[in-house]
Amino acid sequence: LEVVWLPDLDFALTARIDTGVETSSLDASNIELFERDGKRWVRFEILNPRTGESVLMKRRHRRSVGIIQFGSAEAKRRPVVKMAIVIGNISQKAEFTLSDRSHSSYQALIGRSILKDVMVVDVSKKYIVPNTLPDESPGSAGAVQ
Repeated sequence: LEVVWLPDLDFALTARIDTGVETSSLDASNIELFERDGKRWVRFEILNPRTGESVLMKRRHRRSVGIIQFGSAEAKRRPVVKMAIVIGNISQKAEFTLSDRSHSSYQALIGRSILKDVMVVDVSKKYIVPNTLPDESPGSAGAVQ
């Protein structure tokens, strides 16, 4: 488990690090595909864990992936979007599948595509990356510490 900062959302989430999955995943609701200027987009909501309010997001639809969950015989199609993520002092753009993860204890699942070549995973440890989340003091304008 690690705390990850999502600059596009302007808040942090506790994420489960899972080397068994390729693409990371975010808990999203009211997921809708739509078209804007001839391009495919996705509209979705993510719950801010601190305020309890839903945040409406719109992102370009990159692709869809078929996911087969344990105990299910057929694949479910999930939209994929690209978003910024900060884990410790590492900042990057990454792809996330959008799905209802309300059954899960964590709103984000971090997969190999984010971890590859930049992080080592020690499954016996939790919350070990340095805290480099934006300073939330008044006037900080979201600057990274």
